[in-house]
Amino acid sequence: MNEIDLVLDEENELTFQLNIEGSRPAQAICRLNVQSDNMNLLFEAQQDRGDEINVVLPPLAHVLKEGSYNMSLEVVVDDKYFVPLELTGNFEKSVRVTAETVVRTKKKTIVPQVTLVQNKTRPARTRDVINESESSSSKRIQPATNNTKRVNETKKKSVSDDDILKIIEALTKKGK
Repeated sequence: MNEIDLVLDEENELTFQLNIEGSRPAQAICRLNVQSDNMNLLFEAQQDRGDEINVVLPPLAHVLKEGSYNMSLEVVVDDKYFVPLELTGNFEKSVRVTAETVVRTKKKTIVPQVTLVQNKTRPARTRDVINESESSSSKRIQPATNNTKRVNETKKKSVSDDDILKIIEALTKKGK
């Protein structure tokens, strides 16, 4: 029995030389039979040049698994069935190489920044109107006159890392 290597996930083209002898010329029907445990696959052959025939096997990865399968060339001439050739087909998947890009992003370190804001307000006079802004903790004093000069003064003071650690320790003690 002959062995032939075939690619399972690509098209395979097989060519056979076929000689038919007889007293009168007759039309031959040729096909290749691939036998698996569950089913037989038949592929029709096309006559190529004179006594050569071609069989094209499509990609069979969706039907067969990798391995060896018995194959036979079947010929029907004038209602007579012949098997002139038997062989073993070794089906293997083709080699594939794939590559993907890997994008790595650097983690950004977040440095907390804390600023201390002091508010200096003047005491409200009886004629001044106290307006509450959107946040209830900050108040603006606006004189009753049309003068819209801002009364609150703010100073920014930078806070050191030690100050931040003291605040965190105080909050954790408070939460316990």
